[in-house]
Amino acid sequence: MPSRSQLRLRFSDCPDGSERFSDATEQYRFEVPAGKLDRIESFLAEYFYEVNRVASDAIEPFCVVKEKYTDHADILRNSAYHTGRGSNTVFVMQDRLSAEQAIERGATPLADADTSFRL
Repeated sequence: MPSRSQLRLRFSDCPDGSERFSDATEQYRFEVPAGKLDRIESFLAEYFYEVNRVASDAIEPFCVVKEKYTDHADILRNSAYHTGRGSNTVFVMQDRLSAEQAIERGATPLADADTSFRL
């Protein structure tokens, strides 16, 4: 099986005003064969979207942990991925600012949590 990368895209505002990317696209994560990521990135650049690649072994600063079943809607909204780990939920945030905001909202940095996680 070829290596794959997960790419979460949000298309709430299309620069050209078209309906090319509907609001429903915000709900989905796209799994892209690693060999086609350059092509997708080039396509998105035509619409002024920038893809920032982060190696899977360098995502820890983007990860936060929150106890399951607690209020986390604001954190989820700015996450690129989330998964359950025991009694916690691990969130991979879109950027460092989103991670910092999640911490301000009660999340714990992955480095300080008793939870392990790797993509």
